[in-house]
Amino acid sequence: MKYISILIALLAASSSSNAQHTASPSIPDRTLNITAFGADGTGKRSSTQAIQQALDQLHSLGGGKVVVPRGIYLCGPLKLYSYINLQLDAGATLRLNNEISSYVLEDGHYGNFIEAKDATDIKISGTGTLDGQGEIWWQQFDAKKLQYRRPQMVYLVNPTRLEISGITFLNPPNTHLSVKDGTDVYIHHISMQAPENSHNTDGINISVRNCTIEQSTFSTGDDDIALNFGSRKDATGLPACTQILIRNCTFLSGHGLSIGSYTAGNLNGLKVSECSFEGTASALRIKSARGRGGIVENVSYSDITIKNSKSPIYISAYYPKEPASPELDTAAAVKTTTPTYRNIKFKNVTVTNAEYALRLWGLPESPLQNISFENVAISAKKAGIIANAKDISFINSKLIVQDKSVIQQYHSDARGLE
Repeated sequence: MKYISILIALLAASSSSNAQHTASPSIPDRTLNITAFGADGTGKRSSTQAIQQALDQLHSLGGGKVVVPRGIYLCGPLKLYSYINLQLDAGATLRLNNEISSYVLEDGHYGNFIEAKDATDIKISGTGTLDGQGEIWWQQFDAKKLQYRRPQMVYLVNPTRLEISGITFLNPPNTHLSVKDGTDVYIHHISMQAPENSHNTDGINISVRNCTIEQSTFSTGDDDIALNFGSRKDATGLPACTQILIRNCTFLSGHGLSIGSYTAGNLNGLKVSECSFEGTASALRIKSARGRGGIVENVSYSDITIKNSKSPIYISAYYPKEPASPELDTAAAVKTTTPTYRNIKFKNVTVTNAEYALRLWGLPESPLQNISFENVAISAKKAGIIANAKDISFINSKLIVQDKSVIQQYHSDARGLE
């Protein structure tokens, strides 16, 4: 019996190690339907007041589930609270009001569609759709006619125990989902869709501790997932991002999976596995610059396929623009906001039809450190560059370069490259 107990404990520990979120939302068993408050499912008149009343009442009762049944509900902005599950049933659409002249302003920007701050135990679930009706916002932005920042679809600040599942996010005016300073976050089985040419329509923009993102599809006009942590302030304290797992996700149009460009808050511990990228501008990207960098360390990418990407593996401490040639830059003083990238592993990665095989740019004062490639096969038109890097290793890996060029190396000790 003693041995059985030990085995069960070991299995439980193994299972929990795969799920980086360590706790899930606890929602009271209480339900309200928005139609009971007069919400109109025809999409012809605003249901903002009715839906907010349902959320407010449930909040006053201590939480529960707010159900959005089948139908189209024109609304926004909405405030979400602790201990609430906003459930969009099959065939339900919450559609953001896109009459810009009558839109709500908050703190110098257009109000976000769904927003919560300092909330605990939140869910947004179901198989319905959040429709941002973003096209008019994109047009006005391109024409420079907007005086304020466009609304984000879902904007959550400092949430604890958050789950988002099943939802289709469609055409946001700006970012689909922002989670800032979250703890215990689980995002799964969602879809995010926006045209490739829609500006700043990031999929998930996130800074979190203990997070799993899985079984989801992204096709956007900017970073599909971006881990952004910190600002231009000095990096201090514990890492803003740690214990993050991204797996079994599909990336289509957009800029792929990015770390940065703000990394001053530090990241320690990201695992990306069993993901596919097709047609993304970049795929696996780490980007920052002097003055807004920090430490990014202990990152692993495994079992990845990348097709038709311009820069499939791209690490740069010069974002958004590298020098024309690495010798044009000289070492600067090291500060807490100097980008530092170390202990990064690529394993079982296959890249086909890329523009550049590798683009790896460290700084003279802060070279890339301990970057390994194991069982990595890359087919590309051009080889690329490794600049200011040390302890770079290639194990059972190869590059097939169409123009027969070789990796340009500058202050690099890369070894094992075929």
